[in-house]
Amino acid sequence: MDYWSKLVTTISETLFPERRAKREQEEAAKADAEKAKIVEKAVKEGEVKLGKFEDAPVLKAVPKRARTAKGRYREDDESTPDINEAWVGGKAPKKKAKKKKK
Repeated sequence: MDYWSKLVTTISETLFPERRAKREQEEAAKADAEKAKIVEKAVKEGEVKLGKFEDAPVLKAVPKRARTAKGRYREDDESTPDINEAWVGGKAPKKKAKKKKK
């Protein structure tokens, strides 16, 4: 709209408030219809393609030290030989081989 049209609309809506309410309702209805179209289009286009389970990358769990409530490292309880309490998950990581000196 140009300047004069906006001015006339503003003056008429000031003098007759029911015109403003009617215009706002029409604009809200148009906005709702546009939103509904956008959502409907997104639903139609939305498609999820799942890959094969065999092709999924394998994530290795990184060993993590267990901690006490104060945040200090927890020690292993020697009375339970099959579980290592010092590590989360109960198993310690394998030790790396040392390099041999020549």
